[in-house]
Amino acid sequence: MNDKLYGYNGKILFVDLTKKNFEIKDLDPKTAKEYLGGTGLSAKIIYDLLSKDDYNKLKENPYSDINPLIFATGPITGTIRPSSGRYTVSGISPLTGIWGEGSSGGSFCISLRNSGFDAIVFSGKAEKSTYLYIHNGEFEFRDASNLNGKDCYETQKLIKDELNNPKVRIACIGPGGESLVKYGAIINDERRAVGRCGLGALMGSKNLKALVIEGTKRINLADNELGKKLRKQEELEKEENMMANIGSLLFNLYGTNMYLDLGMVNGDTPGYYFTEAEFFAENLTGKTLREKYPVFNYGCVGCTIKCGKSTIINIDGKDIEIDGPEYESVAALGTLCGVFNSKPVILANHLCNKYGIDTISCGVSIAFLIYLVQNNLGIEKIKKYLNNIPIEDIKWGNGEIVCKLIEKIVKREGIGEVLAEGVRIIADKLEVDPELAAHVKGLEIPMHEPRAFAGQALSYMTGCVGANHNKCDWYGAELGNVTFQVLRIKRSKGRNDIKGRERGIINLQDLRAIDDSAVNCNFANPSLEHIIGYINAATGFNYDRKSLMKVGERINNLKRLISCNLGITRKDDRLTNHNMKILSSGRIKGVKLDLEDNLKKYYSIRGWDWETGRPTEEKLKELGIIS
Repeated sequence: MNDKLYGYNGKILFVDLTKKNFEIKDLDPKTAKEYLGGTGLSAKIIYDLLSKDDYNKLKENPYSDINPLIFATGPITGTIRPSSGRYTVSGISPLTGIWGEGSSGGSFCISLRNSGFDAIVFSGKAEKSTYLYIHNGEFEFRDASNLNGKDCYETQKLIKDELNNPKVRIACIGPGGESLVKYGAIINDERRAVGRCGLGALMGSKNLKALVIEGTKRINLADNELGKKLRKQEELEKEENMMANIGSLLFNLYGTNMYLDLGMVNGDTPGYYFTEAEFFAENLTGKTLREKYPVFNYGCVGCTIKCGKSTIINIDGKDIEIDGPEYESVAALGTLCGVFNSKPVILANHLCNKYGIDTISCGVSIAFLIYLVQNNLGIEKIKKYLNNIPIEDIKWGNGEIVCKLIEKIVKREGIGEVLAEGVRIIADKLEVDPELAAHVKGLEIPMHEPRAFAGQALSYMTGCVGANHNKCDWYGAELGNVTFQVLRIKRSKGRNDIKGRERGIINLQDLRAIDDSAVNCNFANPSLEHIIGYINAATGFNYDRKSLMKVGERINNLKRLISCNLGITRKDDRLTNHNMKILSSGRIKGVKLDLEDNLKKYYSIRGWDWETGRPTEEKLKELGIIS
């Protein structure tokens, strides 16, 4: 193929934080075509970097200096494709001990894209708190000691003031990442988060407080006119599609929290630590919040939906503008904890963003504690950690205690020291049944009930990072919002009978791997032809459906291989018993999940070995991962 790369900078920056040196390497055009960018390129870089001895070290300590932390964009980032304003962060997750990744929107992605590099790879550990400043093709380590303990909002403001440059874009950690909360987040553009998998904690372990970029480099695309043509076609098709217009309007009005009502009706919104799916949630819906509070819209760069929201609430006698909250946060910090008063839920979400921790894992961890106390489990162990928190305050519906526990988590004080580890370790430390911990491979279950849609459950079990709804939004397929007939991505005969839909689930996982590598948001769902067209317009790679889907398959198999090298087996592809219990009320009343046959079919299609859980040598050779 032609060595001329379109849609890329063609360079990767390797940063050794220990030695404080830099190395620039060319991006191999073959690698670009086979892995695109974003998480796909990051997986390839990490796979090439890690030796057998490295995997053994990381099994013992995911905070080892050898654990790479990679910020990356893709050929679609910041292009004319709708909702292309995203970037990714990847590494071995401190929370799960396996492959970890996350993505975020905003405008930081454009500076990263225009930095001159397609990926920035951090290794080692800085001697003291540091931030990296990239501008005008130069790199500069800056002392960040004065930023220690500063929250994510303060950090971004102080850096801009110090540099006297409001144009810089910043991705940073707060106290959550600094104190190594296992689900620490990375925050950019004030309030956008790389939340899942604890990559903020990995960043904190490297004493890297922030990545600061003023991007000035322009990238040539293969055929920008084709991109404009596709965009125009898409806009015309959207005008003719009433349902698509209504969906975009609702997203714009209420943000992702438009789903709370629909989710509850379908039994998809969990309550009371996944023990109920029917409750009174009217006070938390996007519609109610918009009626009760001033709500302002914002969107990521290039967004045609603008689902981001900010709100004004009174805290300690002052009216302040704070972020969100989005659906996942409302459910995790609200319904899952039995809290149906909007103000503490909004405040809890704000605290998570302010301190830099994942709202999902945080909410699930707090709800787990409340569940244990309310069911008189592990009480003596819990009491030893409580310090100044009365145990009677840890109860469903106490929004004040949720906010107080977030403060404890970030400071790793008392019971916060336990909650900061995530549910898998919480169960171990409190000596309760590990089957009560709601996770897959250490990653807490998101706010889409596995019992509501069996295909979603199967995607959690087999997903590249564990339970993550963004790696396969099969609930959207069952609701008719995500449909690609040619890929068998469509409604099942019955949402708890997914026989024959295993290939569709695999295809949606692979399609989302393409989204996370291209890199773009998956809220805007153009046709498959347009997805392929936009990528070809940027890169000139001339993919067709088969060759592009092969890219997604290759990416997911490589991520699986990395996790298998870290100890994952087929026995880890499961839900814990708590999320399999048969409920007695609500839309998912009486649902019994039995996915063993579906998992076997999934393995057969994937080309994974049933005994070990690893992709077979034949499959790895077919995909060109090994020779």
